[in-house]
Amino acid sequence: MEKHLKRSDRAKTFVLPNKCFEKHVACAWRRGNSFTVYPRSQTVSKNQGNISDNKILKVRQEILLFIPILRKLINDSNGVFLSLQKVAENTNSDNQVEFWKLSRQYRSIVRSIIENLQEAAEEESDALAKNSLNSYATIFYSIECIWHLCEILFIKNIPGDVVLPFLLEWVCCHFPSHDQTAAQLLEARERGSEDHPEYWDTVVSLIIQGRIDDARDLLRLHSASESAEFKLVANSLRTMPVYNIYGGISSGEFTIVWKHWQAECRAILNSQSLSSLPYLQLIMRLLIGDYTAFESICSKYPSWFYLLGGYVLFTRPWARRRELADAAAACAGLGAAHAHSHLNTVIRALLEGDLHQMIYEIQQMSDNGWFATHLTDMLYHCGKLQVLDEHQTDMTKRLRDSLVLEYGSLVMEHGALWCTGLSYLAACPPEGPRRAELLLERLPLDSEEKAMRIIAEAKKYDLLGVVQTVCACMSARGRGAGRVGAALAWAGRARGAGLCAGAAHAALRGYCAGAPLPAADMLLSAGSTLLMDDTLLLLGKYSDFHRLYNNKEFKKAAKLLISLITSKIAPEYFWETLLLDTLPLLEAEEPVFSSTETYEILLCLELRTKLLTGEKADLLRLACVRNLARTVLLDGVEE
Repeated sequence: MEKHLKRSDRAKTFVLPNKCFEKHVACAWRRGNSFTVYPRSQTVSKNQGNISDNKILKVRQEILLFIPILRKLINDSNGVFLSLQKVAENTNSDNQVEFWKLSRQYRSIVRSIIENLQEAAEEESDALAKNSLNSYATIFYSIECIWHLCEILFIKNIPGDVVLPFLLEWVCCHFPSHDQTAAQLLEARERGSEDHPEYWDTVVSLIIQGRIDDARDLLRLHSASESAEFKLVANSLRTMPVYNIYGGISSGEFTIVWKHWQAECRAILNSQSLSSLPYLQLIMRLLIGDYTAFESICSKYPSWFYLLGGYVLFTRPWARRRELADAAAACAGLGAAHAHSHLNTVIRALLEGDLHQMIYEIQQMSDNGWFATHLTDMLYHCGKLQVLDEHQTDMTKRLRDSLVLEYGSLVMEHGALWCTGLSYLAACPPEGPRRAELLLERLPLDSEEKAMRIIAEAKKYDLLGVVQTVCACMSARGRGAGRVGAALAWAGRARGAGLCAGAAHAALRGYCAGAPLPAADMLLSAGSTLLMDDTLLLLGKYSDFHRLYNNKEFKKAAKLLISLITSKIAPEYFWETLLLDTLPLLEAEEPVFSSTETYEILLCLELRTKLLTGEKADLLRLACVRNLARTVLLDGVEE
């Protein structure tokens, strides 16, 4: 791993503008991938005259994925990612085919993004924006190219491990050469097509791509196609053996047939019968795998990738995946242009089987880690990834988790995509849920709808601490805004005794000040939540008392009110209200309080003479005496 850690040539340097901080600078991290740089003096100065000249800079990472046209990539790939986690959980069967299908879905998503970028670039009139869109398309084109090759080498289950047909398909798909010219010439079917300036380059390109039949069709359009020399070459192309795992012969038998065919081609070449026709001679040299023949044509191609499939085809058509490293080294040494590009480094690492190096290289791509995260996750679940540190400790899971966690944290920065980011963090226990809890608690609670959504997601991933924190914040916000009913509702969701007590006290104090009782319907259906705190229980039962009184169920209301008085759970400031609520019931046409209950009211009144004095106390005493005069006789009759 040291070779990766020592690389600093790709580090980016930013210069702060206007020499704004020449003496002392401090830095503070903000939420997400951003931080604030500000001036900090080492001494305390009483002179505040230059404060207005100080500047604060907010430095943040540019998130390519948050561009509107690319947000579809985040949403669509998240569905594939979650499907992959479900497939990986099923360890009872061979999931290799399912992994391959999911890999193709990833590539399909990337291909769709490329098409969208290309369409947007064509419609864009601004030159700078058009250039940016084309740059993005180039990035994702490289991503799709690398993923496709990785799929062939490490994900797809290839019969017999013979990779050549898929390698040729990869070359034709991502590095097409002279396709348009070949299509035009084959469609025209005109004799004497060699007059076209790209005729021979097109024939050679088709042979390099393994499109032998198309190459033969083009040779038939040559005016001298009936000559002996052309017939020799056409026959060699026609009789070229093609290895098929289901063909009924072993790889050893095919090797003998192949070498015999190449010996015949070499004999034709050594006979000097093609000496006057250099292009036919070049074709025969390519057929026998002559390295100098590939060297002679490499300058016509932008990169050695174009020649890779043809080189394997004519040197080792039976090659297995592990044998491609030598072919890659040979093709890279041909001297083709752009041999030291970043794409070259990644593909070389893939063909050599160095997945650790490949992951390191794709992390340098400007896609904010989308590619490295999803490809590493795929390779990890396929069981094809193994990363060892200098002590030979397996770091594979740690590498995969670190990439997924970083990407999930990045996506959570977006105000509309935080749910998507949360699903990535949840896929990396135990650190992922802990990080998700910290990030969820820092999301701005812009509305009650968003708070409810955060709570729903937190419950989904069993983050109960987040639920309590959000409910506490919303309850405190409701109390601060004077919305006591909302505060009560959020406190009940949090199921925190302290929150419930605070909201209940606020409701009772508001009622004492003349406000109506809040959230009556919620209190009547609160159930066991009321038992969390005595004050909340009092509020709930008191709300029920008002319901019974309004429904003219005076006896039930009286019994409930007496139970609240005798329970002694009411706070001091609410005793006056409770005692005065007995007045209309004491003065009812028919007695609803028994003599015993009336004595209880009088006892509470005498014990709290400081809370209820003056005319109100006298009226209550008089009402109690009158009720006793009626109830004592009734009680005696009942006895």
